[in-house]
Amino acid sequence: MFKRVINHKGFLKFALLLSLVYGAVLFLVQWAFTGFYGPFFNIKNLFFALLAGIISGFFVSYGKFWGKLKQLDHKNK
Repeated sequence: MFKRVINHKGFLKFALLLSLVYGAVLFLVQWAFTGFYGPFFNIKNLFFALLAGIISGFFVSYGKFWGKLKQLDHKNK
């Protein structure tokens, strides 16, 4: 099922888009919690926010497409 979900049309595009959105939102939330501190903008903080965005975006996309494929399988039985 993993290969089927990963190879589904539109999965990678959706996962990439969602990852970028999650990473940007996470970075902005962290920056807001620091009081919009200027030196917060460094490569380390940006890297960790984007890494967390990639991980969460992939798993949310996987869950969405897995549910979609399961629903189609159940409908076709």
